Amino acid sequence: MRVIDFGRPVGASHPPFIIAALDCRELGTLERALRAVDVAANSKVDAIRLARLPSGWAPQLFARAEKRNLMMLANALDEEQVARLDWMGAPAFYLVFDWSDLDLVARAASTGKPIVMQVGTASEVELAEVVATAHAHGKGGIALVQSVIDVELEGLAALRRHAAVVGIADRSRGIEIPRAAITNGVPIIEKRFTLRGEDDLCPDEVGKVVRDCEQLWASITDDRRWAFN
Repeated sequence: MRVIDFGRPVGASHPPFIIAALDCRELGTLERALRAVDVAANSKVDAIRLARLPSGWAPQLFARAEKRNLMMLANALDEEQVARLDWMGAPAFYLVFDWSDLDLVARAASTGKPIVMQVGTASEVELAEVVATAHAHGKGGIALVQSVIDVELEGLAALRRHAAVVGIADRSRGIEIPRAAITNGVPIIEKRFTLRGEDDLCPDEVGKVVRDCEQLWASITDDRRWAFN
């Protein structure tokens, strides 16, 4: 059974690992990004992913996330960024296939930390090479995350053919896609949240996603208990 360690075991037989994803361009300021970390932690998500993270914000955000017992994920676009994020204490690396090569995968894997790879346009052959490279250069493991647009979860079956934990990335406004993913045994749920104007991240919106996911996962079989969030 495929399991990856994100501070606790993540896999099909474990509670789903929920990532709140935001874009730092929408947040606009470090202060709003710090508040987003606090909202995510208070809402009991497992991790927050901040896309387009300015390097000057990173130390304070990693420190805040660690203080709040929240995993923070940042994109690594090249080997230099992997080294910098590793030095700052990043617990894992978020890579995007369309912006990566096998050297970058190998460098991230060599830190011994887990990798989350958004698969983008990768073919099955290319993903097989990515997964093999990650396992050959480190023991942190790799998760493959597929962006999906509806409850059909297109592409998920193909991901399961690889030696990796699988997940979905959802940009919709509702909860239907995460619910479909959990029903289908997907252990990683990345949910994109979009800010409305000058509003900060809404605690009620994030909290509803977490509550719905945990209740559905726990209801699938009688012996499940939500033990982590």
